[in-house]
Amino acid sequence: MKRLALVGLVVVLPLVGLAMPDTVRIPPAGPRRPGAPQAEALFSHWEHARYRCQQCHPSVFPQAPLGFTHAQMSEGKFCGRCHDGRAARAITGIRCEVCHAPR
Repeated sequence: MKRLALVGLVVVLPLVGLAMPDTVRIPPAGPRRPGAPQAEALFSHWEHARYRCQQCHPSVFPQAPLGFTHAQMSEGKFCGRCHDGRAARAITGIRCEVCHAPR
């Protein structure tokens, strides 16, 4: 029985990874900054593929898209958890268009 469960995990877990969307639209949250291209941001799982799912889910990000603000990121939440200038390029050093791409 244990062997059957192990075989099931080996078959099912890779399929779960294939079900994740490449790009996730992050809904707007908080007031829109003047001159900002748009409030909605795009997140690419493939550009972050070197990380395992459980490194971000569910501790940093919920499984469903959730809106958050730049202020929250500056506090080290959401994208700011890694994009702090040490682990990855700081949010303040990234052009708006990199995340806030046109629809």
